[in-house]
Amino acid sequence: MKTIKTTIPSPVFKYSFPYNICDIAFFDIETTGLSPKVSSLYLIGMMYYDESARSWTLIQWFADNYKSEAEIINSFFSLLSKYKYLYHFNGRTFDIPYVKNKCDKHKITIPSDIESIFDNSIDILASIRPLKKLLSLSKANQTALEHWLGIMRDDKYDGGQLISVYSEYMQKKIMAPEKSSELEKILLLHNHDDIAQMLNVCSIMSYYDFLNSKTDIEILSAIIDENAMLQIKFTSQYIFPKKVTLCKALPDSKSGLLSELCANLTFDSKQVTLSIPVLEGTLLYFIDNYKDYYYMESKDIAIHKSILSKEDKPLCKKAAASNCYTKKEGIFIPSITLRKINDKAHTFYLVHKDKLCFYLLPEMPFDTKDKFFAEYTALQISAFI
Repeated sequence: MKTIKTTIPSPVFKYSFPYNICDIAFFDIETTGLSPKVSSLYLIGMMYYDESARSWTLIQWFADNYKSEAEIINSFFSLLSKYKYLYHFNGRTFDIPYVKNKCDKHKITIPSDIESIFDNSIDILASIRPLKKLLSLSKANQTALEHWLGIMRDDKYDGGQLISVYSEYMQKKIMAPEKSSELEKILLLHNHDDIAQMLNVCSIMSYYDFLNSKTDIEILSAIIDENAMLQIKFTSQYIFPKKVTLCKALPDSKSGLLSELCANLTFDSKQVTLSIPVLEGTLLYFIDNYKDYYYMESKDIAIHKSILSKEDKPLCKKAAASNCYTKKEGIFIPSITLRKINDKAHTFYLVHKDKLCFYLLPEMPFDTKDKFFAEYTALQISAFI
């Protein structure tokens, strides 16, 4: 077994890890096939943050013979035991089960702390896959994600292609040692780039983290632009690697209004903007306890039975759910979800039992400290994923 230690350059794209980076490790394995029963484990790479050097470091345990599997695994476990969190790309599906299977083969008892790290490991792919459609990703494999970020790596091979390279390396190691070193570099480079680029790919998880976060939103500004769109800008604790705009269609309305419009969520560095059309006019607030009301068609109003006069009663009929409403004039903003901001918030409609509901905007000029904007924005964000 050979052990290779390399310093990893700082990532191009930053990611705000939820843990202390000194407690984090990354890993990736290279094998001669998918099935651990009929293939060999020839390389494990593990990356960690070296606090004294203030840089990421990669350790690679490389099998330069066919008897190094157990030694590679034990060396990996020995170093991994110093860390709390393990990141990988699709490792729960392949890498971790593969290593566990090899432990069974070599009668290696997996320490309880390593089992815990494996069980609670963080799969980068699992956090990015739900964003595939939102980010218009054709694929979600690591190379495709790197290309989406604009990263082109030196390594030109995939894991499958390297199987024959490793086979050739083992042959050349005996027959032509001077040529085997070049093949070794190819094998190590692929694993090196896979792990090193995980730092950059992690930045894509910022969109997922943001959309699933429950943190308070700090509104920077709220204005209605010349296109009758409310632009709500706010800061984020996350750093987004690429400017991205997500689009969410408004719910279909029986009225046909706003049917072709959508809400947009734009990520740009550490700032996010929610853009959504507004509607100025008169909307309806439907009263739940309609059985306590009468409806006067001539005036198009609902009147509570307690205040209905004897003179007006002949002109009224018992209210129904569809005509028991009050009218409100103002500037309204639609919601892309049927969930309410809170129990006290009034929702307004164009027609009865419509999927499209609205909230009355506060009076202008808008006060960004008004909790309405933060609550409304948080509600809309939750509908994008």
